[in-house]
Amino acid sequence: MAMGGSKTVVGLDVGSYAVKAVALAGNRDRITLQGYAQARIDNQDVGEVIRKVVEQLGIKPKRVVTSVSGRSVIVRQVETPRLGSDELKAHIAYEADKYIPFGAEEVIIDAQPLPEQPGAEKTPNMQVMLVAVRKSFVQDHLNQLKGAGVAPEVIDVDVFALANAYELLGPAAPPDSDKKATALIDIGASKSNIAIVQGTRVLFTREVYLAGNEISDAIARTFNEPAEDIERIKLAPGETLEALIDAAMPAFEDLANEIRLSFDYVEGQFDMEVSTVVLTGGSSQLPNVADILGNILNRPVHVFDPLAGLDLVPSRYDIHGLDANSPCLTVALGLAAHILNFDQASLGGAQSHNWQPRQGGGEAGSTTGTASRPAPAPAPRPVEPTVVNRPPPVNLAPAPTPLSNQAIHNTPPRPIEIPSAPAAPPQLTPPPLAGAPAGGSSKIIADKYKSGLLVVLDDDQEMPQSEKFERRTGSNTKSSSSLKVENFDEDDKGTDLPELPKI
Repeated sequence: MAMGGSKTVVGLDVGSYAVKAVALAGNRDRITLQGYAQARIDNQDVGEVIRKVVEQLGIKPKRVVTSVSGRSVIVRQVETPRLGSDELKAHIAYEADKYIPFGAEEVIIDAQPLPEQPGAEKTPNMQVMLVAVRKSFVQDHLNQLKGAGVAPEVIDVDVFALANAYELLGPAAPPDSDKKATALIDIGASKSNIAIVQGTRVLFTREVYLAGNEISDAIARTFNEPAEDIERIKLAPGETLEALIDAAMPAFEDLANEIRLSFDYVEGQFDMEVSTVVLTGGSSQLPNVADILGNILNRPVHVFDPLAGLDLVPSRYDIHGLDANSPCLTVALGLAAHILNFDQASLGGAQSHNWQPRQGGGEAGSTTGTASRPAPAPAPRPVEPTVVNRPPPVNLAPAPTPLSNQAIHNTPPRPIEIPSAPAAPPQLTPPPLAGAPAGGSSKIIADKYKSGLLVVLDDDQEMPQSEKFERRTGSNTKSSSSLKVENFDEDDKGTDLPELPKI
């Protein structure tokens, strides 16, 4: 097993469905993914699964960050007098019964002042992020890790790791982001984590116990199939996609209602529009999930690809399995980022030109409001043992805002539950959704992001003169953004062109 240097940090995400681990190493203005492994828990002992995943990682972890989440973890934003670090901790400990439902002797407490809004008038009080975790819950998690030979340096909270990953690996904040917020939603198996951020500030966090399991239950009630078959149907529905969406719609609507309540609170409390939704987690890979939630929430929804800003080493792990499970690794990557001491941010944005929203259930990038299209065949990935950059993506959508490195120390682990994803399923357009605005999701994205059908001809072929085509130009740009071909009759025998394959 290769030895991990002191500059290599392992992020270990232990969920109820699977264990994920990543090893990151920073080098100047780039980050390399040195190792990656994951495994389902099923009915196995969690400690044993952690041990196997760490072994598969191929790096002996010297520095490990893990996390906790769930009902034993309390996260609050509170207002306190302006105090120094030591005074703040003493004040929070003394006032703990005001903020948490447990006795102070039952919990581990930490707190961190939040950055103030630029230009805001200085007041006698300050906003503080408080985290409290039950000691027994922390100890149970540490016992699992100890049995696997792992001693964490820091115990974080899932929702902060989610925020850190997006700040580091997401796109740079757009110029008009001072009055707009981004909702990060990690949809796992048993719960969904919500973090609403604006610039480098976490405005709101919440856990919702509606996620992949509820979607599976809704599908099972219609399909009447065993649980293992439901997971297969969810990720590769084929011709059953329309029926699957109909069956799962009640669960999606329940989840969207909870998400909308969070939006209402933030928009009322902070006078801030939640303009963009970014999905992560295993259930974010379900076919058309971004389109479905985008229609219900009436907002652009993207599936996040946290690997877009990283350098990869194809000789050290299964590069195709890694890419297929990219959204599942967001929390693990955010954990490793906690102590990576990496000064750069927004690696997935303009600095690398490698950030793109992903299409739910596949590898291609997509956004809500763009008609679902078959994903192009992926380019073959290099296999030599050299560090490579991911190829630049197509710029399909405006970049959502990034987020802040506000992780809280001294709190223990238990992350988001995430199904592993098989090969990319067909990307089909879902039927119109009940309660969706007229015109579906096409109203969400500006015209310049609408796409048409792109037909690629061989070098010795020419487009028939009789065929009609048009270029669509966005209302705010002079460059054409797509090419749409209409009335293309491939069975037309009146030309000398060879018959084209079906698209």
